[in-house]
Amino acid sequence: MQTIYIDVLLCVNLVVNYLLLSAVSFYTHTKITVRRLILGAAVGAVCSLTILLPKLSFLPDTAVKLAVGSLTVAAAFGIRSRKSFLRLYAVFLTATFFFCGIMIALWYVFTPKNLIIKNSVIYLNISPVRLIVYSLICYFLFRLIHICAGRFETKDTVCILTVKRGYNAVRLKAMIDTGNSLKEPFSQYPVIIIPRSIAETITPKEIEEYECVTTLKYREAVNKVRFVPFTSLGGRGIMPCFTADEILINDQPCDESVYIALCGDEYIDGDFQAIVPSDII
Repeated sequence: MQTIYIDVLLCVNLVVNYLLLSAVSFYTHTKITVRRLILGAAVGAVCSLTILLPKLSFLPDTAVKLAVGSLTVAAAFGIRSRKSFLRLYAVFLTATFFFCGIMIALWYVFTPKNLIIKNSVIYLNISPVRLIVYSLICYFLFRLIHICAGRFETKDTVCILTVKRGYNAVRLKAMIDTGNSLKEPFSQYPVIIIPRSIAETITPKEIEEYECVTTLKYREAVNKVRFVPFTSLGGRGIMPCFTADEILINDQPCDESVYIALCGDEYIDGDFQAIVPSDII
């Protein structure tokens, strides 16, 4: 029977989880502090103590694996929205499978002894130097794959969006989404989605007035407000929308008739500040 040293177990998983969470932050363009990285890595390291439990069957083992991953991601990134959490969680699981595969391959090539895999936890009784080297190799391979994939990404997936209304304008980095099929119900015009906090300077006063009043009589008087219904992972709802005086995409005028819809900040994550339908490009 192989001896498991608790200090080595915790140290190995602390380092690996720290690099895993760093890779998730890099891949998803999600900002995170070192303190939160350490917290998430520590939670994952403590959860690695499940290796000391009796060997689990497939279903309990899978449940433990999913629970440990969700706790680790929640501790590191928090839960700002269901969509954001599921996105980070999916990338974390992908990175975990990638890291584990490379680590096991490296370990089998160089030193095939003292490797234990139990209850979805990997235990490697190796020197700190080898641990750091192996983990860094996995981390930089993961980043290299992401960078190389980005080079083959079509240029039409990202654009610079400029929206002008009155004397105000906002300039944003936007994602061109082929899956954005939202339409303004009456006109059937396509919809560009921008978070409220970013579009504050160009938001019509009618929308603010509409949301401030509570009686139906006065709401009916504010007749310039349009709404776009939507469905997402977070549920269903409606977004107020309006038209802009001018819309530029990559500094070129947009000839299509388009509505600007206002969403909550939690609906757009990562490195983008708006979602543009591919129909208007």
